Amino acid sequence: MHEKKLDETIDETLAAICQRQMVLPAILFLAGHRPLAFTFGQLLLIVQPLAVLLGSKGLDAWIRVLTHPGGPPALTERLAELLEKDHLSNRELKTET
Repeated sequence: MHEKKLDETIDETLAAICQRQMVLPAILFLAGHRPLAFTFGQLLLIVQPLAVLLGSKGLDAWIRVLTHPGGPPALTERLAELLEKDHLSNRELKTET
């Protein structure tokens, strides 16, 4: 597995989640559905030809993340780090005002 590609996919996903302020719900969702990650990756593999016809280009990365044993835990770990960073930055903003 190409770790750099996994990191790029995780970073893109995290940017979108952080922008929408959905880090905690994403952590809970991933933790609750971790046993199904491989199955979801395989389903994406089946749907990929149709998605390509419809113009989607990002399924390859998701398939690699979901089917790799270290993918979902790495995503959850990064989200937890982001949540902690967000809490620390909120504390700093409150103490400054």
